[in-house]
Amino acid sequence: MLNRFLSKNSWIIILTFWVAVAAIHFALLYQSFGVNLFLALFDSFVFNSIFSVFSVGIWFSLQFTRKVQRNWTERLSYFLAAIAFILLITIGSSILIMRAIGSDDMVYLAFLERSLTMRIIASVLIYLLLLSAFSLYQSINELRERIQREASLTEMLREAELNQLRAQINPHFLFNSLNSVSSLTIIDPSKAQEMVIKLSEFMRYSLSMADESLTTLGNELHHTGLYLDIEKVRFSDRLLIEKQVDGKCNDWPIPAMILQPLLENAVKHGVYSTTGISVVNLEIKCDNDYLLVGISNAYDPDSLPRKGTGTGLKNVSGRMKAIYRRNDLFSVKQTDHTFSVYLRFPLIIPS
Repeated sequence: MLNRFLSKNSWIIILTFWVAVAAIHFALLYQSFGVNLFLALFDSFVFNSIFSVFSVGIWFSLQFTRKVQRNWTERLSYFLAAIAFILLITIGSSILIMRAIGSDDMVYLAFLERSLTMRIIASVLIYLLLLSAFSLYQSINELRERIQREASLTEMLREAELNQLRAQINPHFLFNSLNSVSSLTIIDPSKAQEMVIKLSEFMRYSLSMADESLTTLGNELHHTGLYLDIEKVRFSDRLLIEKQVDGKCNDWPIPAMILQPLLENAVKHGVYSTTGISVVNLEIKCDNDYLLVGISNAYDPDSLPRKGTGTGLKNVSGRMKAIYRRNDLFSVKQTDHTFSVYLRFPLIIPS
């Protein structure tokens, strides 16, 4: 049961402490007070053995007063009563035992009586030292547990935030795609059928990744490829995708479904703001430390802006901050005719 409160290393420290106290006790009796070797050994062993056993009560009394709300006067009264009880038991029982062991040595018995005050003072000092040490140990443990609880709550909050952000992706995309299918059923039923098939494949893939926090760049590109196939059915020749992807980066770990919202944003704002061909550029390269992704689309600054919720950009920005715990990995650059988003994915992801 005691192992629930003190670690193995703590017990080793306590044992070492009492061995040191017993050694000092023996040395003082044998060297300074001239007690014979046999009685000095027994005196040291008996007093410190009994005190060490009852000193465990100091720990439990400290635990009890921490759990029960008490004011300082009640706590002081409690510890004074505890020290009186421990001293009465330890010193009283030790003297009775040593009187029996040294009954034939009148010099030692006389010394035993004279040293009672000294033994009480030494015991009080040891008690206070143990009380301080146990209090410090308990405070450190409580601080460590508080830090662990806070870290656990922070991680739970982070996971909840990520789940909320990821949950926005599929409904957001599905809403737009179904609107397009609805339009295509009137304009071009064959394209509507093709788009439904592509959409089915895309959603199947999205659902398979729903419980995955990380994927590889290769898998993510496959995922975005399904999405772009749907958009090509939707916009036909008006949409042109240009890719420059470094093949050596395919195994780089990145958050699942992180690129699709950005491509969706580029396609939506590029196509709706231009009357001709809309070009979306995807550029990916990597070095030893970072995977660099750039997504850009041309737009006409004179066209009427298409109203949007900004879900895609906010979603990706929020996920990047939550996963990597950094604010410098997501950036946006806008010129007179180009809108670009840049991502940097570190190789090492914080645990």
